[in-house]
Amino acid sequence: MNYQFHPSPRPSSLELLSNEQLLNIYEMAVEAKASPDFIEIIKNVMSGRNLIETDKPD
Repeated sequence: MNYQFHPSPRPSSLELLSNEQLLNIYEMAVEAKASPDFIEIIKNVMSGRNLIETDKPD
C-alpha cells in the first residue's frame, strides 16, 4: 500500500496561543521535565515567531 502523510493545513493548538501563553507553557514544560519531544515542538513554534534564536549554522 502506497501511502504518504500529508500534515493538516489547520494550525496546531500551540500555534493558536498568544506569545505570552506559549512562553508560559514552555517554562512549565521545562520545570516539569516534560518529554524532550514536546519541548522541541514548543521551541519550533517559538522560533517560527522569532521568540527564540535558532542554532542555525552561518
